[in-house]
Amino acid sequence: LGQEYLGGIIFYLYIGSDGQQHGLIVSKTETTAKWQNTGVLTNAIRSWDGDYNTNLMSDSPAKDWVTGNFSTDWYLPSVDELSLLWQNRFHVNKALNDAGETLLTRSSLYWSSTEYVATTAFSFYFDRGSTLPTSKGTISLVRAIRTF
Repeated sequence: LGQEYLGGIIFYLYIGSDGQQHGLIVSKTETTAKWQNTGVLTNAIRSWDGDYNTNLMSDSPAKDWVTGNFSTDWYLPSVDELSLLWQNRFHVNKALNDAGETLLTRSSLYWSSTEYVATTAFSFYFDRGSTLPTSKGTISLVRAIRTF
């Protein structure tokens, strides 16, 4: 955990069903964006699968930032993936600090890719480690993640 790898910082490790080590990597950079410009239901409702959700998102400045600035295997994290990132923020922030990159904030909301209803999606509050249904038109922080 906390190592630079494949353009980001490893924040979660696990052994997959193939018996191999896999993990999640968070981007070293972030931005602010809306989840969606218009309140349209996308059915991006998986709490555990941000890649699946991101592919369903439409008219989304948050998705556009991820797909426009990273290779195709990066995506907007789900609420469960953001929870894992929050739980391991010590390792991530130490690595980001050492690299001179922007630390994960503890006082703002990060967008997840998990939709709630047509007009809201879940954001993740890093101050409390909790989710919050938020209007899709709200400008919040965005970090990309990828798997390996």
